[in-house]
Amino acid sequence: MASAKRDIRHIIDSFSEDLMLIAQDIARERVERAVIEWQAKNQKLLAKKSVQDEKASRQSEKTLRNQKALERIERVAERRRLREEKKAAERALRLEQRVMASSSASAASGSDTGGKKSRSRRSGLLAEGGAKKEPVPPPLFVHKRRRDGEIQQLKRSDEEQVVAPPPAAPPSASTPVIPEQLRLGL
Repeated sequence: MASAKRDIRHIIDSFSEDLMLIAQDIARERVERAVIEWQAKNQKLLAKKSVQDEKASRQSEKTLRNQKALERIERVAERRRLREEKKAAERALRLEQRVMASSSASAASGSDTGGKKSRSRRSGLLAEGGAKKEPVPPPLFVHKRRRDGEIQQLKRSDEEQVVAPPPAAPPSASTPVIPEQLRLGL
């Protein structure tokens, strides 16, 4: 009977060793499967995370571009507003100058001409409202072109003729008589 007990124990021991090997193989397979699943999940998560990072970076770049464009638009609007304010101030200044000129002109012309207003054209913003220039006739000929293409500026020699010549005084013995051609510079 001792040999039967020994044989049974031997069979049980071999079964237990086989069961342990089988259990180790099953555990190893499960661990390998779990590692593979974890890597697959992590790869998907990493892929999702990288896609999200790319989206976030594109979104931040787009936001930055939009912000720069908005700042540019604001700067342009500010410059336009300043330009409009400057133009409005210039218009107000011109209007004020016109009012002052017309009031001084109406005061002067009202007493002289019976209330008729005369309006003169200004040459610019900085032109003085009260100062009026004498009208100068425009030059008849400004320049002359020679045959070789050179332009020669012409001077009016009849400016003295435009202004009324002084009345001739009767010749006396003490004043010499100057011919009219010398007096006119011809």
